[in-house]
Amino acid sequence: MMKSTWLYLVTFVLAYLGLASLAYGMERHHKQLARGHASSVLAALKRAIPVAAWAWLFAALYLAIRLEGAGPGSVLWLGNLTAAAMLLALLLTYAPALARGLAMLSLSLILIGMLGAYWV
Repeated sequence: MMKSTWLYLVTFVLAYLGLASLAYGMERHHKQLARGHASSVLAALKRAIPVAAWAWLFAALYLAIRLEGAGPGSVLWLGNLTAAAMLLALLLTYAPALARGLAMLSLSLILIGMLGAYWV
């Protein structure tokens, strides 16, 4: 794989993680994702979760713009957001446990993608 291919994967995973974090911050989806631990965690992290989610989304935007430039990079970011939103919506509907697992796995995928980009 070429160096930029890894970074395109990281851009998509950052978008998915940002959207999953936004969903985790909402009470309805938090109950789906947290499996009963909803009230105590949500109260403690109510302000931190959306801030982290927007940070992931802006990190995806920054990486897309660094990869492609301002115009094509923003289009790449919007495409990744669309694909990640569709994936997350399907997983929240049919397999919330898989959505949670993929969100947790995405942190590892980001690290692997960044290392893969710089080792190639």
